[in-house]
Amino acid sequence: MNYESYLDLMKGSFTIIILAICSIFALKVVIEKYIVFQGIKERYINGFSLRVRESLKGGDLQKGLAVTDAETHKWLWFSIKCPLNSVFKYILQHAHYEKDDLTQGSYTRLDKELAKLERGLVLLATLGAVSPFIGLFGTVVGIIRAFSALSVNEAASYTNVMTGIAEALVCTAAGILVAIPAVMFYNYFIKQIKLALPMLEESVQETIVLVKNPKQGAEQ
Repeated sequence: MNYESYLDLMKGSFTIIILAICSIFALKVVIEKYIVFQGIKERYINGFSLRVRESLKGGDLQKGLAVTDAETHKWLWFSIKCPLNSVFKYILQHAHYEKDDLTQGSYTRLDKELAKLERGLVLLATLGAVSPFIGLFGTVVGIIRAFSALSVNEAASYTNVMTGIAEALVCTAAGILVAIPAVMFYNYFIKQIKLALPMLEESVQETIVLVKNPKQGAEQ
């Protein structure tokens, strides 16, 4: 099959078009999440938590709020906020709550921030799961076209047979090509959340203790 025939195959296959759209959506999610997930790197979480705790050692909650509001992480051309920004702000604004109530509210806010991080990952997982089946559907259609062409006793039918087989192979490869990166990045992002969660919870707990016991922070 020549180059022109290959282009015709790519343009004419409805399955390839669907997989191309899937790949665009997957790439969009991967890029967006890779940028956002820079905000849960261990070095940034620890550094941000330390700066907030240092600002609270004198018992000045307003100073802590100022540090929290001004905190952004620069990565390439992007300004990224850590999920702790929202949680720390909640803790400082509700420091008058009882410790148990403050802890419960803080973890609820943290859960909301984690839910924001996970937003879009379901789409990535879905694309990784269904893309091979979409490709398989295209494979079946291509094989059907090839067998249909075999039933016609004409010279042109051999070209149609080759086109059908080529379409089947391309659809199979395209489905796998979309699925593998989608699944790999989904697993990567989920792992990053699991690795960051203990650090986030520890930072929240330490900040609550410091807010409720400012003298303890001053002695450290």
